[in-house]
Amino acid sequence: MIVTIQQMLRKSIAVLFFVLLAANVRGQNHKVTSLSIQEIHALLETMVNFSPDSTQILLDLAAEKIEKLEDKELAAKYWAENNLRRADYLTYLRNEEAKYFLENAYNYYSTHPDDAKMAEVFILKAQRIKMENELDIETIKESMRYFDEALFYAKKSESPELLAFIYYEKAFNLQHLERWQESIENSFLSLQQAEKSNDSLTLAAGNYLMGRTYNYFGFPNNAEFYLEKAIGYAKGMYQIASLINFYGDILILNNKTELAITQYKLAIEGFIKQNNHSNIIDIYAKIGQAQIKSANLEEAEKCYEAMMNISESAEINGPRATVFAAQIYQQWGERAKTIESLHYFDKHYHSNMNKAQNIDMYKDVAEIYSGLNLPQESSRFYKKWGMLKDSLHTNSSKSQLSELEKMYLKERDKNLEITKANLELKSSRTQQAWLAASLILLVMIGGIFIYFIRMRGLKENQALKFQMKAKQMEQFIETQESERQRLARELHDGIGQSLAALKMQLQFDDNSQANDVTVKRVDDLCREVRSLSHQMMPLVLKENGLKAAIEQLVEQAFANAHLEVDVVTHGVDGRLADNVEVHLYRVTQELFTNILKHANATKVGVQLMQRNKNILLIVEDNGNGFSKEQKQEGMGFSNIRSRIESLEGSLKVQSSASEGTYVRISVPISAQSVRKIA
Repeated sequence: MIVTIQQMLRKSIAVLFFVLLAANVRGQNHKVTSLSIQEIHALLETMVNFSPDSTQILLDLAAEKIEKLEDKELAAKYWAENNLRRADYLTYLRNEEAKYFLENAYNYYSTHPDDAKMAEVFILKAQRIKMENELDIETIKESMRYFDEALFYAKKSESPELLAFIYYEKAFNLQHLERWQESIENSFLSLQQAEKSNDSLTLAAGNYLMGRTYNYFGFPNNAEFYLEKAIGYAKGMYQIASLINFYGDILILNNKTELAITQYKLAIEGFIKQNNHSNIIDIYAKIGQAQIKSANLEEAEKCYEAMMNISESAEINGPRATVFAAQIYQQWGERAKTIESLHYFDKHYHSNMNKAQNIDMYKDVAEIYSGLNLPQESSRFYKKWGMLKDSLHTNSSKSQLSELEKMYLKERDKNLEITKANLELKSSRTQQAWLAASLILLVMIGGIFIYFIRMRGLKENQALKFQMKAKQMEQFIETQESERQRLARELHDGIGQSLAALKMQLQFDDNSQANDVTVKRVDDLCREVRSLSHQMMPLVLKENGLKAAIEQLVEQAFANAHLEVDVVTHGVDGRLADNVEVHLYRVTQELFTNILKHANATKVGVQLMQRNKNILLIVEDNGNGFSKEQKQEGMGFSNIRSRIESLEGSLKVQSSASEGTYVRISVPISAQSVRKIA
């Protein structure tokens, strides 16, 4: 459990204790026994997270010192703290025994108020309930009541470490209750308090929670960032192997297989020290599955042998190990063993795999069944995988997460600015300096006023020129689009209809000279004319609006490009004015052309949404970016900027060679630019 102490004191005492303990001088060395009871209890708050085995020794050492105290009131105070530390130590080891010490601590602090200690008591009560019962809805709700009590006392104590930990636990509970927005809010609050604490253990927990939250809502890249920070803060923690293991899972999702395998091997080393066979087996299965996907069967077989050696000696199996075994048997061509493993998975694990990190196992099973030419079973698991994947997170939850992150960053920057301003004020200014500043301010205001008067006329002239230029550009573009529409109608109604009639005549003419070759040529001409007509003025844009047109454009533009394309639309089901829809559609065409011609990307993201009174269009890729000079020289950005300026919108472009290109377009929606679907 995370509690409030000075970090430097914690680290210095910890280093001293570890050195002396390693030398087996606990009972003889004067430096250890000379530690005060308060110092030992402070050390215990950290030791339980770094070395549980050493915690019992420290608890007994503190108890010996308390028994020798003659001041009964002081002894009662220290016994209460010792009971609290013992409860913290025993909650995850011997839960029923922890209850006895926790009640003793609660009885003391109920009559001797200490907000921080009462917060710890209620945190442990909540943790005990979760450990004592199955993690069902009622258990979680009961634990939430204790966490709320803990939050009440933690706020009074103004302890950022306690607040960070309580928000951390509440975020997990709220996810189980499927109260997603509250869970996200508590995640950000936890990280906010962790940053205030400047405590490495608290920061590790806060960043881990953010990484877990981002992964849950389908943002593995963001999750990787926070988990990497968490590992940096968690050096030496007892549970760091679990953290590294989870980090490896995220790296797999981000297609960083080699780095993921390196992290998995580090996690195995940690779990070996903990004698945690089940996690070691699970990690060997993960590495093996990654090697199979990389077509490295020899390494996958080594992982299988290592996994089976531990599994047979420890008599432990698991869902991932079972699926991995089936994959190995399939690679060896042992159909019967493959099916046997899949049936074992279906019987023992099928109904218990609803966690985010386990859902993809259903997809693995479906693919194995597909390879065995058992389509019915394959379809069953594909449906299960798809259903869980769809229900895992929603676009609205993702949007809430993004908005809350912006709010959190804005609030953090605001607090930093306030702190900076307070420090500047505390540097104090004499009354003479205030007078000088006031005089300078008056002079500046006068100068600014004069400058404003002189520049006003110039700005009005510039604004008038800009309006004229924008009007001319709008007229030019409107004329261009009208001409395109006229040509499209001519092609479709004139040439297209004539060719279609000729095709029918040739098809049904009994004349033997109307052969198949001629029919095919005419058919190709029809398709070409239709394609040209749609390019000049897409039918779907005219009839169904911008959202449908862009979705169709994505399908057509990237159909043969082997790219991963993610399209998100929100709040744009209604129709916009013709000029807005046409301009945004043409801009999207130009951006897609740039990606296909220049970017060499593997991932493309497209977002079209309405936010407040603006339409936002965001197109980004992970390909080769470009310099500012390249953007000015070509790539269609001059045409794009002209279109956006004619709509009184804004264009933002970010690009670099290593990070791809990000284009954000915002166009205001006026009363005249919105129309209903006919």
